[in-house]
This record gives sequence, structure tokens and C-alpha cells, in this order.
Amino acid sequence: MSFELLNPKGLEPPVGYAHVAKITSGTRVHVAGQAPFDDQGRVVGKVDFVAQFTQVVRNLKTAIDAVGGRPDQYAVLTIYVTDLAAYWANKKPLGSAYTQVFEKYFPAITLVEVKRLYNPDCMVEISGIAVLD
Repeated sequence: MSFELLNPKGLEPPVGYAHVAKITSGTRVHVAGQAPFDDQGRVVGKVDFVAQFTQVVRNLKTAIDAVGGRPDQYAVLTIYVTDLAAYWANKKPLGSAYTQVFEKYFPAITLVEVKRLYNPDCMVEISGIAVLD
């Protein structure tokens, strides 16, 4: 693999993410923030946090598939949410949606709560960096 995920001693035990993604070779692919849009540009699940998250992880898969990659080649994901409480209240269904695409693979992940995303109907957006072998 072109990168190594690490969890150094001295840092808290990670749950659902890795602390470090060490990129050693390969082709780096930057995937723009994926919002909960379908292929027609419509927001999926306008008031449904889980539906939006599900669409976003599917969009991440579509994006990486387009360059001949796989979801387990994402080294880094940055998750932006407008409602952290909604994220925590839906951890189990969000985890299920995540594992449908990524299985039990957890790269270096950062979760950030923001006031608003570009489209006011969107509650979640995820960007990523992948490394293809």
C-alpha cells in the first residue's frame, strides 16, 4: 500500500479513525467536499441527517471509483457537519452507512462542526485525500 495508517503510543486510543496517514508513494488524489447531492444535483434527505450522510459516503465511493481507486485508498477524510448533536444522536445508523461503503476501514479522520455549508439544505460534507498504488 502507498500509505500507512498509524496510531502512535502517547495518543488517545482512536475509535473510528487513525491518528496518522503516512504517505510513502503512489498517486495522490484530492476529492473535493462531497455534499448530499444526487446525480441530478438535488439535495438528498433535506432534513434527514442520516440520509444525507449516506449519500455523501456513496458520493465518495463514486468519486474514487471514477479514478480507478477503492474506498480503502482514502488516507484522509475531513467531515464537516452543521449539527454535531445530530451526528452523535445518530452514531449507530451513521456507522452502518459508513461501513456499507468503507467496511471496517478507518483512515485519518477529522470531524468539524461548522455554522453552515455552501448549500443551506446540506448538513454534512466530506472531503478526502486518497493514494492510489
